[in-house]
Amino acid sequence: MPTLLVSPRIARDFGAELRAAGGPGLHLAVVDAAMPLSPGQLEEVDVALVSLDVIGLSTKTVLTPYMRLFCEQLLGAPRLRWMHIPSAGVDRPVFQELLRRGVRVTTSSGANAQAVAHTALMGVLLLGRGGLHWIQAQRAHQWAPLRGAEAPPDLAGQTAIVVGQGPIGRSIAQLLRTLGLRVHGLRHRPQPGDAGQQIHGYAALGELAREAHWLVLACPLTEATRRLVDARVLNAMPRGGRVVNVGRGGVLDEAALLAALESGQISGAHLDVFEQEPLPPGSAFWARPDVLVTPHNAGSSAGYADRCVHLFLDNLARWTRAEPLLQEVAGDLRLPLPPR
Repeated sequence: MPTLLVSPRIARDFGAELRAAGGPGLHLAVVDAAMPLSPGQLEEVDVALVSLDVIGLSTKTVLTPYMRLFCEQLLGAPRLRWMHIPSAGVDRPVFQELLRRGVRVTTSSGANAQAVAHTALMGVLLLGRGGLHWIQAQRAHQWAPLRGAEAPPDLAGQTAIVVGQGPIGRSIAQLLRTLGLRVHGLRHRPQPGDAGQQIHGYAALGELAREAHWLVLACPLTEATRRLVDARVLNAMPRGGRVVNVGRGGVLDEAALLAALESGQISGAHLDVFEQEPLPPGSAFWARPDVLVTPHNAGSSAGYADRCVHLFLDNLARWTRAEPLLQEVAGDLRLPLPPR
């Protein structure tokens, strides 16, 4: 009889659907903040659903009390075989630890793809159409049109590189093409037919950056993408290029970006993710008029949480029928242990 670790909200709102997918013998082990599960109860756990309400306002390193408790319960379940998470990335330390322990992990990749793509598009339009300038002018009660030599260049005809070709990256590329931009896509492993669709491997970034007015990051943090965008890449872009990061903070060398912004090599950035989250109050990014800071919130939308659960329900039915799981994490997303 399988036992599933869930939050009280999931047990309350999806109990019937979980039993329909997992069979009538499915037992729900509910992580209650007031009464955590005992070691004996955790011994019975086979599967865990880390839902969005569990994550709450946690970052990778700063956890809410309930997220901390849920992580402790996950790590205290010695028979845990499979865990589903509400994100596309698996770089949270607890996810990495369970991966190293041999736990299978499936993601909710695609559940927030449209929302993230829309947020990335917001960043492109704010930076490319003078939005940050007008926000600051409004705060100063200034009528400050951008005309003549100060008029924004046409977006149509510009070139963008979208790093990451998962559901988010593909959605961003489609929206940018709709605006008339020429788009190159980058992914870790090129596939047959990619060249005809302007999709390349990560190794092409340095060369392609020479023609890129926009660099949009929508990839996971792996050993292949850590600091992928460094000073060399930023300085290769045409002067005045712009950066949008809705992927992971560790993909971008933040010190190199600050230096490029200071010199004018990069004229603006929209950053939703950072190496340290929450972004410290003393970070230079906060005060820069050429930077839009959003608090790792690009994927937030009213329907996101339930879409993640429905992805899990589909996989739970597959698990029950001993069928392959969808969106299972591959080995190359396991990060090495951090240095001690």
